[in-house]
Amino acid sequence: MKHILVSWSTAYDNLLHFSGDFSEMDKEHILNMSIVSDSFEKNHGGTWANIAYNVSLLGEEPILLSSVGDDYDFSEVLKEKWNLQYVHRENYMHSANSVIISDKNDNRMTIFHPGAMKHASASKVSYVQEELGIAIVSANDIITMIEHARWLKEKKVPFFIDPAQQISQMTPDQLKTLIDLWDYLIANHYEYEEIKQKAAMSEEDILWEFEIVIITYWDQWSHLFTNGAMQHIPAIQTEDIDDTTWAWDAYRAWVLLGMIEWWDIKQSCQLWTVLSSYCIIAPWSQQHHFSLWGVMEDMKHHYWVEVDLYDKRKY
Repeated sequence: MKHILVSWSTAYDNLLHFSGDFSEMDKEHILNMSIVSDSFEKNHGGTWANIAYNVSLLGEEPILLSSVGDDYDFSEVLKEKWNLQYVHRENYMHSANSVIISDKNDNRMTIFHPGAMKHASASKVSYVQEELGIAIVSANDIITMIEHARWLKEKKVPFFIDPAQQISQMTPDQLKTLIDLWDYLIANHYEYEEIKQKAAMSEEDILWEFEIVIITYWDQWSHLFTNGAMQHIPAIQTEDIDDTTWAWDAYRAWVLLGMIEWWDIKQSCQLWTVLSSYCIIAPWSQQHHFSLWGVMEDMKHHYWVEVDLYDKRKY
């Protein structure tokens, strides 16, 4: 059996809500801005953990490469479903923490403290003994990201790079090094534009470089490019939305699973969109649930596609 490998930061998410509108704040004194939050929640987070939860609900047992502090306690679902033996725990250090402040219009400010993420290099991809079918390397210590990408390329393991918030921290040379290594690109629209600008690449350059490019436009739609040809994947309109912050992580989970199961990539993106629609009506990234039968029915209802999630490809 081939496994999904996820290399990512592991963090606690701290979510605060501001009942006002950031755009109405005093722009002249924005650096001295003070607001009162009407709610506060802290929960297991980090993009990998959000992906992990969604993949676990689908019956997979992926492998995690990450670094945590001595304060991190993995949720029971992840302890049961994920291979955590390659996680490095750094004593006497806090785990990464993300503070996300949203306003009434779903605008957000995010502050991220890397903490033990600085020791990500201690969780090495070369230690992994299991056979890998696909991997995703994303926001982490930059040097570690490059090391993982080089090893995966050498071992001919197909992988996505999702540099996310680390794009702004990379030098142009570091970003170009990653671009030369990775197989598939996945990013939201803002990150995609940032990559093009920092790497001094046009859209034609990007589409020529990667066999698969997936760009999301928040809760509206996503674009899938395969060998330069674009396909539009509409979002599912859902009532009672609680928070769209985690939908992007749920989306990634489906793409990884779909590709390791040899599904059509467009079908994987459609499945990804269905899963995201469940995620955004839950208050946190790891509190939604679904049945495989329900997913199959939603695929038929929204995209007129029939899939059998019970008949998984065996290796």
